[in-house]
Amino acid sequence: MSSAFLPILLLAVALSACQSSSSTNNQSESGNQPKSLAATAKRASHDETAVATNDFLIIPGERVGPIKPTTSEAELLRLLGPSVVTAGDTIYGAEGAELIGTTLYEGTSDEVQIIYADEKRTKPETIRIRPKLVDDEGLPIPNVAPSRWTTADGLRIGTTLKELEKRNGKPFKVWGFEWDYGGMVSNWQGGKLTPSNKKSFISIGLGAPVIRIPAQEKAYTKLMGDSEFLSSDEAMKILNPTVVSLSENF
Repeated sequence: MSSAFLPILLLAVALSACQSSSSTNNQSESGNQPKSLAATAKRASHDETAVATNDFLIIPGERVGPIKPTTSEAELLRLLGPSVVTAGDTIYGAEGAELIGTTLYEGTSDEVQIIYADEKRTKPETIRIRPKLVDDEGLPIPNVAPSRWTTADGLRIGTTLKELEKRNGKPFKVWGFEWDYGGMVSNWQGGKLTPSNKKSFISIGLGAPVIRIPAQEKAYTKLMGDSEFLSSDEAMKILNPTVVSLSENF
């Protein structure tokens, strides 16, 4: 081999080595990219789930926690998981009506019933927060935790009649107890809680204390049936029921 040809050969070998190293690096970067993207997606999914499982804020007309007017049952399963979501549920309404629904946090103080407008469960129509506070025999469940659902201004399960009247700024009307619509607020009488529009309306249901002293028991019997009673009624003040359900209609 001539001495003139040797530098050319060494240059070719060097160029080949550089190309091989570049190719290896590119393959390494290419191989790592999908793993990096997968890890990012996994973190994003975890963060989204964490936000959803800690969201108990009610914004009338917009959402109830992670439930929005377009949130399907499948989306709730993805966000919250089967331990929270009871899929394919049947919700029982007034007069024994069977409704298409999904339940969240079943059997707890955070229980929510979602009634869908379609069989595919893609269009939430009514969201009912109805925590399980008593057992099958009607006795209070001991040591039950307070429900975490609340509006921005603090309206929640457990709010008393007296507090509602103070919030409203005046007495309001309530349906009598012991029938399908028993304890529902029927008319805010033009007070501060009167809904400004149907989209921001929350239906509120009141319930009598499970354990009642004799005076409350006597008051309760006066407040039964499908008649309206003012919150300022003496029997209603003695009973002082509390909020046991909150309903949002999309």
